[in-house]
Formats: sequence, C-alpha cells, structure tokens
Amino acid sequence: MGKTTVMRALIKGLTEREFRVGTVKRVHEMQIDQPGKDSWVFMEAGARSVAILGPDRSAIIRRTDFPEIPEKIMLELGAVDIVLVEGFKQSPYPKIEVVRGNLGAVPTSPPEQLFAVVSDVEIPEASFPIFPFDGLDALVAKIIQDFLIQKPSRERLTHLDPSGNARMVDVSDKPSSLREATAKGRITMAASTLSLLLQGGLPKGDVLSVARIAAIQGVKETSRLIPLCHPLPLSHIDVRFETIGVDSIEVTVRVKTHGPTGVEMEALTGVHIALLTIYDMCKAVDKGMVMGHIRLMEKVGGKSGHYQRQEV
Repeated sequence: MGKTTVMRALIKGLTEREFRVGTVKRVHEMQIDQPGKDSWVFMEAGARSVAILGPDRSAIIRRTDFPEIPEKIMLELGAVDIVLVEGFKQSPYPKIEVVRGNLGAVPTSPPEQLFAVVSDVEIPEASFPIFPFDGLDALVAKIIQDFLIQKPSRERLTHLDPSGNARMVDVSDKPSSLREATAKGRITMAASTLSLLLQGGLPKGDVLSVARIAAIQGVKETSRLIPLCHPLPLSHIDVRFETIGVDSIEVTVRVKTHGPTGVEMEALTGVHIALLTIYDMCKAVDKGMVMGHIRLMEKVGGKSGHYQRQEV
C-alpha cells in the first residue's frame, strides 16, 4: 500500500459522493508514448501535440520546452470539482503525504503544507491530521468539508479561470433540476408622485403595467445584458408591486427554470429593469426618485442548496 492506494481511495470516495475528480500525475514514462507507438511516431515526425482518443478515455501528449507544472493543464481536464496532483513534492499545494513505518515514519513535507498524513504507524506529537490506510473514508470527508463545501472565506470566483481571465462557467455536465429565485428592490419618490402613479395620472399612462412587461423582458434578456450569464429556458416569471408607506414602491420578481444553473441574475435583472421603467415613466414630474435596496430574497435548487435572506 502507498500513494496509488491513497489516490484510488480518494478518487473512488469523491466520485461516489458525486464530485467530479481530475488527476495530474508525474510519470517517468508513459506507455502510449513509447517508441513505435503512433503517438511517439507522430511527435517524432514534428507534431506539436497529439491527442489519443479512445472509447472511454483520452490522453494529451504535446512537445514542451521545459517540464510543465499542473496549472498549465488544469483547463484541459474538463469540468471537474477538484484536482488531485501526484508527484510534485516541491509544489505549493496542500499535501497529503504517505508515511510508512519501514521508511522512517517521518513526513518530509513542511508541516505548514501538510493537509493530512496517511500512515501505518503512530506519529508522536503530530500537528496535522493522521489517517490509517483503512480509514480513508474519513480523509475523503475532510477533503469535502475543507475544499468542496462552499464557504465564503475560501470560495473562489467561478467566473475566473486559474489565470484570472473571465470565462463563462462550463455547466455541460451539471444535471438539470428545478431552480427558482426571488429578488426585490424599491423606488422612493415624492408622495405626490406616488399618488399620481396610483391614480393613473402620469403623462405616460399606466406605469405599473408597463413596468411589469419591462421586468419580464429584462428577465428574458439577462444573458444578453450580463456577459457571462447562460441563456436559460425560463418556465415562469412573476412580477408584483407593493406600495410602502406614502412614497415608495417595492418590486418583487420571481423566476423559475428547469436547467443546469440558477436564475438569481434573471430575478435581479428583472427588478432593476422594472425600477428603471418606473423612473422613466415618472421622471417628467419627479427627477429626484431614488432606486435601491435591491437584493436576492431566496434561491432554491442547485448544489449550493437553499438560500433565504433573513430580514429584520
């Protein structure tokens, strides 16, 4: 038992819990790139890269001017939730080190880089978690807890690739499910303006009817307005208005879809467009109106689960 045993257990445990795992492994030689194999022949003939595609797996082989590091190929691993890297001892990544009693029973990695140790012997006064070879399910659970469950303090921006470039998130492999989001926002105006609006006395006519249609249009146009949003097949849009006191209107937009990603941005965009439309319809008599307090109230569905704003 050793690194291969640990890697196999982690991959199996994470996959069984429906996480997508990518791996990077440093090897001294690769069988499919041995002399005489097609990939070797093509590379020796001058090809810069060769992809070997099989019925259920593939490999990328390319010529490089220097040994590559894992970051260079992360984007080529496809849609994955976590990447397990083996064979880069000097890398800065959090490390799981395998320690065997017959090889000294002492970790060689700096303690501050050790995420965990897998060992067949006890390690006295250890400052890092230790797991036995028959307890790797617990290590899988720790990986999920520390790296895969969303936490605001560690969550990375999914619209940025590892190099910091903007990208549309790949949702190709995410299952379709019911998604729902509700957002609200408010516009405040002079009391006399609100009175005219409710009485239908403004120059441009029925303000709230036009604002409702505008909100629906805004929801449907979200992917055209927000650069990295996905176009979604929307199944329901509900727009409601409520007067708050004598000088404000609150807009509520609720959106539903059955797809691979949520509709929070659609609901928020609908609120923004409704408020802007109210402003446009009323600005002839009141240019001092203020729009604000736009917020997501609730989100249902998706891997991150249910979110509901608690307001006091």
